[in-house]
Amino acid sequence: MDGSRQLFALMNNAFLGFFLSALYGVGTAAAVWALVSEAEFQGYQKAFFVTFNCAISGGLVMTTAILVFKSQMYVPKVIENTFSARELSQTSYTKQRTKFLSIVRSLTFSSSFALAACGIFYLARFPLRGWGETFLILFGAIQYALGVYVGRKLFYIAQMLRAIEAIPVRKDIFQSDKLGGIPTYINAVSTLTIILVFVAIRTYYHAPFEYTSLPGDSLRVLMLLPGVIALPVLALFNYYPRTVVRHLYQQSINHSLRGIKRKLKDEALSEYERRWYLVEYDKISRDELRYRLRMTLTDLPMAVTLAIALISLMMTR
Repeated sequence: MDGSRQLFALMNNAFLGFFLSALYGVGTAAAVWALVSEAEFQGYQKAFFVTFNCAISGGLVMTTAILVFKSQMYVPKVIENTFSARELSQTSYTKQRTKFLSIVRSLTFSSSFALAACGIFYLARFPLRGWGETFLILFGAIQYALGVYVGRKLFYIAQMLRAIEAIPVRKDIFQSDKLGGIPTYINAVSTLTIILVFVAIRTYYHAPFEYTSLPGDSLRVLMLLPGVIALPVLALFNYYPRTVVRHLYQQSINHSLRGIKRKLKDEALSEYERRWYLVEYDKISRDELRYRLRMTLTDLPMAVTLAIALISLMMTR
């Protein structure tokens, strides 16, 4: 990002999500004790911290959402430091950037999924009643809302990249690797997302819901909804950023080759030497491009991993 200092600052905030998740559990457990009884308190705190693993699954979601929120300007800054305002104005980048940073759109989109989560968890029926059930439903809705917030940010990063892909590159952005941090950033967010999604669906799919409402046990399949939503987003984000950066870098290499060709015309070199220089530069540049953006084993598509995880969950029921 902007440097190791900013990276460590983000990591210092990473555990804030786990703290907030645990704080919610402690605070609501105390409320159950005060509002209902000690027996209900014991049942609720066991359900929150053990049975439904809320402190861990919720902590992962909150941590990822906090990191995304605090680093959300990274991709726009990289893009705007690489291309001029005039170049960007000829694309839909500004429009997509506005949508990406819109608080109203984020709240509207996330709240819609939070309401859906409330309906799902209410019908699934937690093994508690009263305030305990209400607090568990609310926490599940918060996890959905924050997970969707992360997914929405990833989607609009893709939209911003799609916008700049149309920019004709007439300068050297390859040698300084100006866009190289974008795939790395997205891979980091995607990795966190796959972890939180797997933990969430693993927890709720096998959780001891009562399923006593009209839909019955068929509601269990809805516990896989976060994974189903995440599949297309993660599939897109393991390929698309690299594709865009590669396309822009290739244009940059071609621009540099044209510039070198013009300079070589003024040099006292033979035609063979001129061609040799051009071929060597082209070869070295494209080899370096493949090296920078190659798909390593550690960058295998997260969506494939998630799909395997979903299948394994259903088969181990």
